[in-house]
Amino acid sequence: MDLQIKNTTQLNGEITPPGSKSYSHRAFILAAHADGVSTLKNPLISGDVLVTLQILKKLGIKIEQQKDNTYKIYGKTQFQANSLQPIDCKNSGTSIRIFSALSLLIEGGLTFTGKFLEKNRPILPLLKALTNLGAQYSLKDQKLHIHRISQECKNIKIRGDISSQFITALLILGPLLKCKQKEQIIMKITTLLVSYPYIKITLKVLNAFGIKIEEKQWKKGLLEYKFKLDQKLDPQNYIIPSDFSSAAFIIAASLLSLTESHVILKNLDFKDPQGDKRIIDILQKMGAKIEVNEHKNQLICYGNIKKNKLQGIEVDCKEIPDLFPILSVIGAYAQGKMVLYNAEGLRLKESDRVSIMARELQKMGVKIKEYKDKLIIYHCKNLKGTKIDHEHDHRIAMACTIAALYASEESEIDNIEIVKDSYPTFIEDLIKLGANIQIIS
Repeated sequence: MDLQIKNTTQLNGEITPPGSKSYSHRAFILAAHADGVSTLKNPLISGDVLVTLQILKKLGIKIEQQKDNTYKIYGKTQFQANSLQPIDCKNSGTSIRIFSALSLLIEGGLTFTGKFLEKNRPILPLLKALTNLGAQYSLKDQKLHIHRISQECKNIKIRGDISSQFITALLILGPLLKCKQKEQIIMKITTLLVSYPYIKITLKVLNAFGIKIEEKQWKKGLLEYKFKLDQKLDPQNYIIPSDFSSAAFIIAASLLSLTESHVILKNLDFKDPQGDKRIIDILQKMGAKIEVNEHKNQLICYGNIKKNKLQGIEVDCKEIPDLFPILSVIGAYAQGKMVLYNAEGLRLKESDRVSIMARELQKMGVKIKEYKDKLIIYHCKNLKGTKIDHEHDHRIAMACTIAALYASEESEIDNIEIVKDSYPTFIEDLIKLGANIQIIS
């Protein structure tokens, strides 16, 4: 499915962003491992989360769709996978990292394949940490097998500056594990944590399902986690909050409009630990006209880039990697220059987001300086239309779509359905708000 994007002047209306991808992964997995029936409302069920659901179904978990975007999950605590074929995790880092850890709970372990392994995305530090918990793994020919050979357990030390998903996987596995002659485990993070808000989400969902974990500093700036073993997950009725990462694209589209726009985003919990709610503070510092209504869980955006000019600023992207693509676009429309730094880890996401965003914006006439760990984006008076190549990265596809909305010429983008990975109704919502876009195949 391809998209033609023509010049748009304004957006108006109300939308509700989709459920959080991060919460959906975690809640489905925990519900599946709880002994009983859980109910999840408003989850995301496409893209990477769909990979997680397919794995759970292969493991014998029954998932039923109810009405009003509600799902029943019939959990269990005993799993056997000796007859399972290798599981294709595609390019879902969350799925393969969490299920690599949970392989230790499954008789016979699990075998994984997929684009994630083909692209050599980071996983070795997690696998080595799992050997402390009795695991044995084989990683060769782009295939990973991991199973548990011993109930001996050692405390864990692991880096926190590569992927927060390593920590999330261990926090989910650890409290469910049985260890010989041991009642608790301590996990020490040996570097500063990257994307710490995602760890807060993990702890929040674990706590909702009855798991207790103690977090404290063991050295200045470094964290440790202590948890009892053999804890039990309690079935829950859980509501997935709307996703600030997805909302950021609509917020940007509203504020960058060429004439007066008025867009309301609903069902946003401003007290939620999602790190990407920082988009609001960042844009307000840049001069955006935004109103937050915590009582109604609403955000009101007033667009008109000519009247409400944005000023480029410096933004540390270490904790907000998913905002990097749309912040790059915002930088192109902002006055002066936008500096996005601490971004080296983004080269190891679904794609090399630093290089691809630089390349695509340069095609549209934006002056950019690319460094190993940052981008400097300079104000562009008149973005040109182009043929967009998102390289199968959903966030780049959405960011470039927003950039093209206000370009002087039309743009095209192939395979726009990639956005369903995190925002299934992205195109429909833009059209509903008045964007001049058309599906052409």
